[in-house]
Amino acid sequence: MIDVKSFLQTTSLSENLSEDQLEILAQSAREKKCRTGQLIIGEKHKINTFYMVASGMVKMFKSSHDGKEQTLSLLGPGDLFGMSAIFSDCIFPANAMTLKKSTLLIFPSTILEDLSENDPAILFNMLSILADRLKESMSLIESLSLMETPKRVASFLLCTSLKKSCHTGTVTELSITQKELSKILGSTPETLSRVLKKLSGENILQVTGRKIRILDCEALEELATG
Repeated sequence: MIDVKSFLQTTSLSENLSEDQLEILAQSAREKKCRTGQLIIGEKHKINTFYMVASGMVKMFKSSHDGKEQTLSLLGPGDLFGMSAIFSDCIFPANAMTLKKSTLLIFPSTILEDLSENDPAILFNMLSILADRLKESMSLIESLSLMETPKRVASFLLCTSLKKSCHTGTVTELSITQKELSKILGSTPETLSRVLKKLSGENILQVTGRKIRILDCEALEELATG
């Protein structure tokens, strides 16, 4: 069991909440343990709750009838999902599945109304979170529609793994497999492997399993913005 209240205090959802509001939010949460590869919500399922990752990792994805899969986002501790459904028609727009053993906190959608009755702070927090998620979605659309695979790889490393702070010699470790990364980039594992091999041959990256050493930041940044 986790200390829900203490954990919530570290997240953006609880920002500017009073002590009483935080206590009510914590008391409303239900903890759920999930195994690796467990489907949490399926596309078009109706929900009246929203979720927060307390530990582990969850991926949001869409899949086609022929089995092709596109990862939309990766969610770690403190991240929320399911908010869009409770603000609209309660229909979940994608699939949510764990990538590793995870613990989730599940909140009833009614808690938002209860907490915002006297102080709308939690609604402003939720709007801020949704705005950030929208920016991420716009970046993904841009990447998939306008960028070639090498540029997508460079952009992902700079924006996601390196947090836009690139230094020659920096080593970053992917939190996911290359197979999962290819789904995020809208590519195939084979194409991604070829791109990484090409960037290694050009002395831009050095790839060892999930560890990637940056050999030439300037070249990586030029590729991403190119």
